[in-house]
Amino acid sequence: MTHISGLWLLLFPVLVFGGEPGSAESYGPRADRGIFGERPADHGTYQDKSPDQGESAQRERLDPRLQLLLAALVPGLPQLLEGKSRAYGYFAAEAVSIAGLVVLTSRGDSHGSRYRTLAQTARRNFVFTGLRNNPDEVADPNIPGYGEYYEDMLKWSSSGDLDNDPSQPGIQPETDTRTYDGHQWQIAKINNYTLSNGGIPAPGSLEEVQLALEAYQRQVYPLELNWDWTGLDAEYREYHHLFDQSEAAYRRRSGFAALLLANHLVSVLDVLVSEKLGASNSLRKTGVQVHLEMRRPLSAPNGAPPLPAVTLSRRF
Repeated sequence: MTHISGLWLLLFPVLVFGGEPGSAESYGPRADRGIFGERPADHGTYQDKSPDQGESAQRERLDPRLQLLLAALVPGLPQLLEGKSRAYGYFAAEAVSIAGLVVLTSRGDSHGSRYRTLAQTARRNFVFTGLRNNPDEVADPNIPGYGEYYEDMLKWSSSGDLDNDPSQPGIQPETDTRTYDGHQWQIAKINNYTLSNGGIPAPGSLEEVQLALEAYQRQVYPLELNWDWTGLDAEYREYHHLFDQSEAAYRRRSGFAALLLANHLVSVLDVLVSEKLGASNSLRKTGVQVHLEMRRPLSAPNGAPPLPAVTLSRRF
């Protein structure tokens, strides 16, 4: 056997797979047994009370389809019903993954709620001609079409003015490229103007001006969502911190979701492999056994969940 940790490990596969049924365990005197524990034929009144035999019989009573269903729904349950210790590895992985999902989702939502509250402060701080924003009347911009709104508030200290001069007809785009709106207007001109004046994009026709204005309006946010972090340095730093913490929690959550899915898949694979090997007469004859176990790698940090491992053994 490739894994020899004691004499009982050497004998166990033979006791399980070798000899006649009911001969794996015996509670009679040692003199009544053969070298591998086989019971002589004259002990006809012997009654086997081996737990291994009971577990084997229980496994035979379970329909393979039922085992697959149990493995998919509750990883480790079929293995527990068979008395396999690796079932606890599946339970541990399931508990760790679910706990990680719950904790990280709660943490991400909590940080998200706090930075959205600070975003209202920045919107309230933005003043445009004759009016002041009232964030309490603004719907939460976390809706389709505004998925990058809070990220843009992170990158730009001010949105700028949607209309730089409301007293004039039409829209006069923001020209300060240090603001979000001003940057969008600069991009719109570069993409739509065909002429250049000293390195500055210039329109070749009124049609190009109209195209640039339309592109600008598609990219900027509505007036009620403008923001300004001027004078709110402490709030701006806190906004950065909370945003990063929220995004980090959601990214880490995906790892636990992958662990949860993998745990279910490995449990199903465990049942399939066990059923296939259990029905293989050729493997029984050669004495080769394949074991699917949950083990913690030697290099894994403390508290890390066990991982599935396949080991081979052979009886002699």
